[in-house]
Amino acid sequence: MSSRRRGSSTSRRASGGISLRPTTSRVRSAIFSMLGPTGPGGFRVLDIYAGTGALGIEALQRGAASAMFVEQNSRQCEVIKGTLERNGLAMQGTVRRGSALTAVGRLTGEFDLIFADPPYALNEFEELFLRVDSAGLIASDAIAFLEHSKMTELPDALPGLSLSTTRKYGDSAISVYRAQALDAAPAGPAPEGN
Repeated sequence: MSSRRRGSSTSRRASGGISLRPTTSRVRSAIFSMLGPTGPGGFRVLDIYAGTGALGIEALQRGAASAMFVEQNSRQCEVIKGTLERNGLAMQGTVRRGSALTAVGRLTGEFDLIFADPPYALNEFEELFLRVDSAGLIASDAIAFLEHSKMTELPDALPGLSLSTTRKYGDSAISVYRAQALDAAPAGPAPEGN
């Protein structure tokens, strides 16, 4: 008796040989509970390495104002569009096909909630958020959830963001970052007095 559970951590192959590792329902539940009682209500969401679009779509279902999905695989882009249609969310969701590093540079506007869930072997968070920050995509009170292997340690800061917490769930980890205050001075040695 072999059945595949929805949200299972079992990897599947999408067309083009890309490994698809959907975020488990346990991890999704933990992410949305970390947002507190108001959840993503009214948020503008950016779902990078969207895969099936599960995180961005759930945010829309929980009251987010809009969601931008960035996914390189054209088949997965069609899956996301179909899911948005079936759930009556097509007017709130936009899908951009392209590599994350390229696509984020072409986006405009600020996002309050950012999801980034690349394949675990692809560790390009620093380069990605350098581009996200340079494009002005991080709202002043933004929160970012970065899913990665529990074996990967992310830095205390990424461009435009500061690490708030990291939580582990099986083989996965979620690092939660918050937007850095504009007036925050970079950490460093205290100036010497004369």
